[in-house]
Amino acid sequence: MPRIAPARPEDLPAFRDVIAAVLADHGYIPNSFLTMGREPAILRGIGICADAFMYVDTPPDSIRRLVSFAYSFFAGAMYSTAHTGCSAAQFGVPPEKLRAVPNFETSPLFDEAERAALRLCRAAARKPAEVTDRHLDELGRHFNGSDLLRIVGIIAWHAFLNSWNDICGTALEPQPRAFAEAELAAIGWHICIHD
Repeated sequence: MPRIAPARPEDLPAFRDVIAAVLADHGYIPNSFLTMGREPAILRGIGICADAFMYVDTPPDSIRRLVSFAYSFFAGAMYSTAHTGCSAAQFGVPPEKLRAVPNFETSPLFDEAERAALRLCRAAARKPAEVTDRHLDELGRHFNGSDLLRIVGIIAWHAFLNSWNDICGTALEPQPRAFAEAELAAIGWHICIHD
């Protein structure tokens, strides 16, 4: 049971077009979206972040999706891990690559640019964060300044989303739940108590 109940889509007429786009993109409306919709300014702000970090041409979509998943996974955010994993698979990241994230340093499925991004995800997810100059220097060897900023932005944006969903007790929807149960349980994904 969620700690904060989501709004109903019909209660958000100002977001009718956004809801239609989310349905087309994901195939469902995330409960986190509907909870944020209870305060329209929050939902608008999240939409601006989504446009800035995820709905851009670079870095490649596969990197954006992988970073979203890896940061949430390393942070232990089960709702977001299910969402980002399901989304990554929908956008072409193979599930076996997602399952290899815990072993990215040695897995042949990752190139050096991906490893640099995943090292930053892992270091940023630790509490306290363990990010050093070396992480960004290494990332900068593989990505230009704009792409590096977007990768950092994706991580920071997901830090907010992960906290939001953990605090609100956001209920996981059937589609990402089914994906996570089938594809991510082997690497420690589990349903949260509020789901």
